[in-house]
Amino acid sequence: MKAGLLLLFFCAVAPLLGWDGEYQVVQQDPIGKFPKWTGILAGVEEELSKKADIQAPYAGGWADFISKTQSADRLAMIKKTNETFNSMRYVPDQKNWGVPDLWNTPVQFTQNPDYLISGRISGDCEDHAIAKYYALQKLGFTQDELRILVVKDLNLGVGHCILGVIYGGQCLILDNQIKSVWPATQIQHYKPIYAINETHWWQFLPKGAAAAPAAGGAEQAD
Repeated sequence: MKAGLLLLFFCAVAPLLGWDGEYQVVQQDPIGKFPKWTGILAGVEEELSKKADIQAPYAGGWADFISKTQSADRLAMIKKTNETFNSMRYVPDQKNWGVPDLWNTPVQFTQNPDYLISGRISGDCEDHAIAKYYALQKLGFTQDELRILVVKDLNLGVGHCILGVIYGGQCLILDNQIKSVWPATQIQHYKPIYAINETHWWQFLPKGAAAAPAAGGAEQAD
């Protein structure tokens, strides 16, 4: 099955066709159906009020990240952000936290629990995607340019979470499983489930199918 992810699915009107016409993309607000994501939004707000800061990948927190990454070249910032947070180790939630699926804010992701190897910050796919989402916002990208995207990895048969960034008339994918940033049209092994930002979410449906209620973000991203 060809599954090239098109820019169309990021638009705020519905229905639209994406993934080379194989799916229609329907805006399905509100985002309250996704408690894991709304929990992240609330957690980030609370951390901001407490002036909590990330502890990695740079010792100087967000300010250090911005100073090392800020550029007039927006594509360079996208690539550097992906590279920076991909350097942080992948560890499944069950091993890391003892639960099947836990979404962490960037501050939570970059802490160093005592039971982990000293200096080895770690998390799973959604932690990487969420950290990149907020990192790019720190660099001046707006939520309208960013989407947390939950997909099914057709090669592994598991849920997965990545970040989509609208840039230059296309959708770029930032993925902890892929070293480089690639246009979504060149990534063939993902089946889209939903995309979400701070105000909207979008459901992917087979062409011609009726929209169904979301399962509250129940598609686990491994």
